[in-house]
Amino acid sequence: MSMQIPQVTRHPDRQSGMTLIEILVTVLVLAIGLLGMASLTVGSLKNNQGAFLRTQATILAYDMADRMRSNAAEAISGSYDGATTNTTLSAPSCGTNGCTGAERVSADIFAWKQQIEGANGNMAMLPGGEGAISGGGGATNAGTAFTVTITWKEDRWNETKDSMSTEDQQTVVGFTL
Repeated sequence: MSMQIPQVTRHPDRQSGMTLIEILVTVLVLAIGLLGMASLTVGSLKNNQGAFLRTQATILAYDMADRMRSNAAEAISGSYDGATTNTTLSAPSCGTNGCTGAERVSADIFAWKQQIEGANGNMAMLPGGEGAISGGGGATNAGTAFTVTITWKEDRWNETKDSMSTEDQQTVVGFTL
């Protein structure tokens, strides 16, 4: 008994396969999807940059708070009060026995300024960064409140202007000694 293989007959008036229009629609849908993915990637990179800058500002603020804790007597007496990085500072010259408390204040603020502004060929940790310290004010006992403020410039989307603009951002750390 022999088995017969059915013959496929093609009708000349029927199409088989995909048409050019179907291919073009597929390419268009794929292109829109890829543009959406690119937009998400760019937005993610911008958000990551902002998070990085906030992290750097927090590190710098806590660095100064730790410096002040290690020189608590000078901090409580008000030596750090009113210090800012937007003033001209020179490197302190500590003696061979190390820095005195007052020299340590100058050294701390000078090093902090260099970190924020990227002095001596180092890269600035924050674009347009500035630091300020307030508090202290001559108290003679522990419990004095201090505030360390770091300000920097960051490009952000402004809903009111419907465009990108450079705006000041700020991190504030408060602590007591």
